[in-house]
Amino acid sequence: MRTRANRMLARVPRRSGGAGLFEVPRLEELVADPEKVRVLDAHTTRVLRKQAIIALNLLYDSELERNATSADSMTTTRDRLLGVEEAGARLGVTADWLYRHHKHLPFTVRCGRLLRFSELGIEQYIRKRRG
Repeated sequence: MRTRANRMLARVPRRSGGAGLFEVPRLEELVADPEKVRVLDAHTTRVLRKQAIIALNLLYDSELERNATSADSMTTTRDRLLGVEEAGARLGVTADWLYRHHKHLPFTVRCGRLLRFSELGIEQYIRKRRG
């Protein structure tokens, strides 16, 4: 009959030289007491290393998803590309002025031959200019 305690046991050599069974330490126990690593056999070490790698991958994946979700929600919901007339109205300048100075403006977006301006970029530009 297998009990919960038996499932947690692994065959690991003891320091006295004899083989025996004892509970496999959890990863946080190994971090707290690194000396426990020295008594683990090769199989147990591989299993613990695999668990650590899986845990790290899960943490990185969730962080990437969180960052991608927050970045996507900011750019897709708020940012639009404005035409020359609409961008000029937002900035208080003429379309001619935008055509002459577009190379020096950080919110300019080229779509082939078309000249467009990022709405979010214009807002940031205005905020920086106001101080």
